[in-house]
Amino acid sequence: MSSNHAPVWPIYKRLLGYTRAYWVFMVAAVIAMVVEALAGYHFTKLMEPLVNDGFVDPQPRAAVVLPLTILGLFLMRSLATWVSDYTLAKTGRSVVRDLREQVLDKYLHLPSSHFDTEATPVMVSRLNFDTEQVTQASADALKTMVADTLTIIAMLVVMLQMSVKVTLAMLLVVPLIGAIVSYVGKRYRRISRGIQDGMGTMAQTAEQSLAAQQEVKVHGTQQHEISRYSRLANRMLALNMKVEVTRAAASSVVQFLAALALAVIVWVSTREALAGKLNAGQFMGLMTSM
Repeated sequence: MSSNHAPVWPIYKRLLGYTRAYWVFMVAAVIAMVVEALAGYHFTKLMEPLVNDGFVDPQPRAAVVLPLTILGLFLMRSLATWVSDYTLAKTGRSVVRDLREQVLDKYLHLPSSHFDTEATPVMVSRLNFDTEQVTQASADALKTMVADTLTIIAMLVVMLQMSVKVTLAMLLVVPLIGAIVSYVGKRYRRISRGIQDGMGTMAQTAEQSLAAQQEVKVHGTQQHEISRYSRLANRMLALNMKVEVTRAAASSVVQFLAALALAVIVWVSTREALAGKLNAGQFMGLMTSM
């Protein structure tokens, strides 16, 4: 188990190394995420002609072109989302399978003395539970990193094209959100280590109680065993609730900061609209990009 202060990137880079065997799926996933981001970019850009030519000053041609364009963009985005989800799931589950095989192979080649110092249920928990967590680390995290980054870049391009002032106003809250995300990520990793260790201990305790069930009945220590397992179960409950509390608090704070950024954007956009610098379509495009 790595230290709480272990650098994140070397660990993640090592995990990414397991995906090299599935580079075809990874390339397909990245291409699909690029298409998904481009579809979002063009849909946002479509807001200006949609408002101006569809509502403010209706054009006969727009009645056909705009609906078909919207359907085409969302069809393209839906297909890209499906491809990215499938290929990343295939990669992630394959990495989990490979890791399980390697861990079992490592266990079977360890000296017998190792099995005297580490309980078998702990090793089984690491084989089944800990490796399962790699799915998110090796594949889901990549989707968040690539897809969200591309989407943010596309939306920033749209906003810069429409109004530099509004974009700069929105960027004021980015460092605050980044600090929150960094803190939450570190807290998640710290709690996750406790959950992984706790799962192994719980499995060990249950295995000991069930394997020695006859002795437990003879000595009448059922309540002692139940209490011992209950303490571990309560600790797992507390750790999982810490995760939920952290997630809920972070979500609430980020939502407030997003609302603050939106309020600033509306204020700046309204002033620019009153000054004649923004038309209705550009204003809607700015709101959509948020």
